[in-house]
Amino acid sequence: MPGHNTSIPRRTFLVQLAAGCSAAGAMGQTLQSKDAPALPAVNALSPLKKKLGEGKSATLLIISDSTGYKDVSGTRRFIRWLATQFPSHRVTESYWAEWETKAPTGPRNYGVPIVIAEGTSKATFTILNAVLPGSVAQAMIDGSRWANVIAPLNKEAPDLILWNHGHNHQAALSPKDYPYGRGGFLAPLGRVGMEFPKTPQAAIIQNPWRDNDGYDRVRDWWLSTAEAMPALTLIDGHTPFIEQKKSADLYQDNVHPSERGYALIYQRLVAAWESTTPQAEVSTVCWSNQAAEPLVANGDLADWTGELPKNWRLINGASARKDTEHTFRNAPYALALTGTKQNDGLQISITGAALAKVKGKTVSFAVLCYVPSEAEQDIQVKFTTNSSDRVTGSAQFARDNWKWIVMAGCPVPADASLAFVGIFRSFAKPPTTDVPFYIQKVVIVEGDAPRGGM
Repeated sequence: MPGHNTSIPRRTFLVQLAAGCSAAGAMGQTLQSKDAPALPAVNALSPLKKKLGEGKSATLLIISDSTGYKDVSGTRRFIRWLATQFPSHRVTESYWAEWETKAPTGPRNYGVPIVIAEGTSKATFTILNAVLPGSVAQAMIDGSRWANVIAPLNKEAPDLILWNHGHNHQAALSPKDYPYGRGGFLAPLGRVGMEFPKTPQAAIIQNPWRDNDGYDRVRDWWLSTAEAMPALTLIDGHTPFIEQKKSADLYQDNVHPSERGYALIYQRLVAAWESTTPQAEVSTVCWSNQAAEPLVANGDLADWTGELPKNWRLINGASARKDTEHTFRNAPYALALTGTKQNDGLQISITGAALAKVKGKTVSFAVLCYVPSEAEQDIQVKFTTNSSDRVTGSAQFARDNWKWIVMAGCPVPADASLAFVGIFRSFAKPPTTDVPFYIQKVVIVEGDAPRGGM
């Protein structure tokens, strides 16, 4: 048989789960949550369900942290259950091989595909399971991974992208404020949305933490992300743990569920699938592809006839030049930012009528940028007013690939006399080399939802 088996007899395991765990009734769970939005009948799962139901080949891309790593995890149980629902399909799981025992020391690629079911026809159901413990959602965008993540697609789009992230955003993301937290999800969703503009995206709201409320803000970030990007489907794996008062037997530690805890998430996934109406086309509108009404013109660098693009200025000892080698897609050039002093960078300001318009309101901004792997420092972005300073960190930022940095819903004081976005070369310490960072676009808009205008 092609591929290889793991320790769990998959077909038997699936049949037992399917027989013993009705999605709606297992363990007495109710499927409604007061706060999480109800799952609409037509949602991101609809096109995949329709293709599989019609006997067509289909692909699911999962991007996950450690809570999708084990065989007993909710996502891996779910894909094995799906195999029992479509026995005509040959079902395979390509499982990311980077994590080895306790560290990401393996190849940044999938291992040999695991055959879940042989099927009875030529139709295939391919699951690409890009799971990396300890990672944030942006990690798979990194240039050392991304090409391999999507290579098995053979330049075709997947039928669904399912995100299973959040725990490491709370643990690693700094600062933990609302605009940056929400931006930590919107950034990778937006990058993937540019790669696959017609593919729907869904995300699992993960389990709460056992011993404290550490995940609560992450749940709020996901909910507000869906408000900023309504086409995103959220699957609530959080509420069942609350309903059972975070019982100790649902956890193996403060963060990771036990087998019984994972069963709750699995049940929510199955329930979501069973309540979904098959439909070929659903909304896939992603913020990065939506038209923008920028508060500051020339964020796309189009007007650049002098030493700097119009409306941009340098900070400290930074230098900027046009670069035609590192550009996103068909752009004629990008801005190469260099500098070796602390906080060398660029600034683009909201002034005049634009500032008056947003006083007492919120703004969101998105920076499309590229940081080479050889750069000693990561990029840092700030939103500054006369009475506040919101700063992005760097833990979530991929390198060697074009990526978004997003802050969504930054308050502008009612008495603001200045407001600007700053993009900095360095922060913890000055770099010893002058490797450029590349900026393709900065879009600043009014409100809590960014727009990419791509």
